[in-house]
Amino acid sequence: MASSSTYPFPHDPLVNLANMAAVKARDTAEAFFKLQYFELAIKQAMVAKQFDPDLQDVDHFILAYQIHKAVSEKKDWYHVLGFQQVTDYVTIKKQYKELARFVHPDKNSSAAAEGAFKHVKAALDFLSDSAKKKAYDKLLSTGQFQGSKVKNTRKRACPQAKTSRDDRDVFKKTIKIMRKTNPGQKTCCMRISVCRVA
Repeated sequence: MASSSTYPFPHDPLVNLANMAAVKARDTAEAFFKLQYFELAIKQAMVAKQFDPDLQDVDHFILAYQIHKAVSEKKDWYHVLGFQQVTDYVTIKKQYKELARFVHPDKNSSAAAEGAFKHVKAALDFLSDSAKKKAYDKLLSTGQFQGSKVKNTRKRACPQAKTSRDDRDVFKKTIKIMRKTNPGQKTCCMRISVCRVA
């Protein structure tokens, strides 16, 4: 019989609980992303990583969410690619290849992957044109930049919004819970609002 010191880790209940919590946090991150709450999606994915640093593709999920967040905040194309300042084309191309490896839908199972890949491709296509890049860099240096001009065709879904034709991916329901009590005691009533991502 194997001693407790050699007993494999996967059978440790605490490890199993941590793994389950990590998967649940990652699923919650995906739900937040679908609601277009990118900051919350990033935070939940980071929680998943804290529970299980080896959780499959969690870093790639975070990267895809960060790209969407940069676009939603109308950051410049360099920020979308992960740069903090204007950079030369060779560095841009290298960064694009690195990002494409992690956010391409074939490599990343997150719901954010396809959109993130399109955003980095759009950034590369724009910055590949030397005339556009030169004018763009000048615009950035003078502080006249107004956003990366990426159209987000998907409408932001608000948890308080009722289901409509444009918000099919969100469903809200308020549930009233009554707790039975002994005769003579007051009845306990609780209302819970539930959001479901379709």
